[in-house]
Amino acid sequence: KWSSQTEVLLEEKQAAPKDADDSGPDTEFEYWRTRMAKFNNVAEQLKKPQARVVIAVLTTSKSKVLRRWKNCDNGITDALNEAKDNVKYLSTLEKYTEPLYSGTPESIIDGLPALMNNVKMMLTIARYYSTQEHMTTLFVKITNQMIKTCKRSIESPGGSKVKLWEQNIEDLLKRLEMSLKLNDAYQELYRVTKEKLQTQPKVKQFDFNESQIFGKFDLYCKRVQKLMDMFTTILQFSALANNKVEGMEPLINQFFSLVDDFKKKPYDLLDYTKNTFDRDFLEYNVNIAELETMLQGFINASFENITSTEHALTLLKQFETILQRETLKSDLDSKYTVIFHNYGLDLETVQKIYDKQKNSPPTVRNSPPVAGNLIWARQLLRRIEDPMKKFQANKNIMTTKESKKIIKTYNKVARALIEYETLWHHAWCKSIEAAKAGLQSSLIVRHPKSGRLFVNFDREILQLIRETKCMQRIGIE
Repeated sequence: KWSSQTEVLLEEKQAAPKDADDSGPDTEFEYWRTRMAKFNNVAEQLKKPQARVVIAVLTTSKSKVLRRWKNCDNGITDALNEAKDNVKYLSTLEKYTEPLYSGTPESIIDGLPALMNNVKMMLTIARYYSTQEHMTTLFVKITNQMIKTCKRSIESPGGSKVKLWEQNIEDLLKRLEMSLKLNDAYQELYRVTKEKLQTQPKVKQFDFNESQIFGKFDLYCKRVQKLMDMFTTILQFSALANNKVEGMEPLINQFFSLVDDFKKKPYDLLDYTKNTFDRDFLEYNVNIAELETMLQGFINASFENITSTEHALTLLKQFETILQRETLKSDLDSKYTVIFHNYGLDLETVQKIYDKQKNSPPTVRNSPPVAGNLIWARQLLRRIEDPMKKFQANKNIMTTKESKKIIKTYNKVARALIEYETLWHHAWCKSIEAAKAGLQSSLIVRHPKSGRLFVNFDREILQLIRETKCMQRIGIE
């Protein structure tokens, strides 16, 4: 009976890898502590007088059971030594796995180097636990707990569970992205550690089943990426709705109808083991693709009706701040090229206007001549200068061959307009000295023949005062 019970106890070690699929490393720690306690108890019982008497009788009588019992006794000793050694190393590791339970994905990333270093130490110096089976089991359980913590940080941002649909989308996307970052950091650190060990061929290597270790996390992250795609699209269409772009209402209503249908689905969005979501997401994406095609057509039509470069750039900037999905962003980038080409035609138009009107430019009503000419020149300069500042922010456009020609034309026209303003301003400054002479004369004079009094006021002084006021208004000193 002793032998049978002991053999059953020794065989229990096979149960450790069969724990629940999502169990964390704490179950591994608990398993080996419980196993050590059991074998300690057996060892203590075998030291008691009753047990020694039984064994002495079996030895004296040369019982056939004795050989079986000795095998069991040796097994107990080995199992106890194994459990003690494993508990020693796992207890050291336990404090490094604590963030997996109490922390966030960010704090787990911070603690990963210390955790991985201790796992590597166990592999290289632990006598019993450094087998491929034990180490793979430990890594799988670490991965399981990482996934649990990621899900908790997404579902319960404030400590209490909140449906994903009811959360702030921008904050939700940041938390979803942290899951991807944790998986990347975890696998990268594993790879770096593995490569370092490979430089030391005499020590044990990270030769484990990586698909078993990382497979669940990769599946979970695929689900996270799909959710990020979905919520990014929701954010994009919400921004379109808030900006109230004219003519966009039917598209927006159609999109939110799709989202409402998805919200009615009964499953957990983060449960990556259920593929019902994947089928629904595929259908959702087909509908989104159709909507985006319609949205693309709407955007193209919007730009076709615009003749002003400045207006086109303003509209483009508005769409850029709203549109998040890559398919639409890439289409907007191509719009820059078209607008820049049209801007080149604008430059030629401005140059023709300047050449034609520079001798007698159209001025603002009631404006004095010099200030009127300067305002005209500045308006033309602003017409070409403001768009160029926006184009300069797009490096892809400014490095093309066509851009060099346009930039050359811009520099030529801008230089002509600035020189025009400078010449008029200098000429006006010189005229001030002539006007000052009028101020030296007597304001009232008597006619030498008739003796009548006349106002001796130079009207150019009034013109000078008007010019000065206008100059100050447009920022010229």
